[in-house]
Amino acid sequence: MADFLVQQWAAPRPTAGRLRALLRLPRLWSERASARKDLLALDAAQMRDCGLDPMAVRREGLKPFWRE
Repeated sequence: MADFLVQQWAAPRPTAGRLRALLRLPRLWSERASARKDLLALDAAQMRDCGLDPMAVRREGLKPFWRE
């Protein structure tokens, strides 16, 4: 009976997959921030060459790094 109660109240252990995902977050955030900074640095001619909409580029570039 005591084992059952301990199991119910014990903190769940993070799985290996969750831990890996958590450890990858800083790199993902850094890559997003860098890519969005690069987007904001494009001029109108470069956006046209890539077929990008300037308003969509601005929206994406101004997103915080933690948002997908």
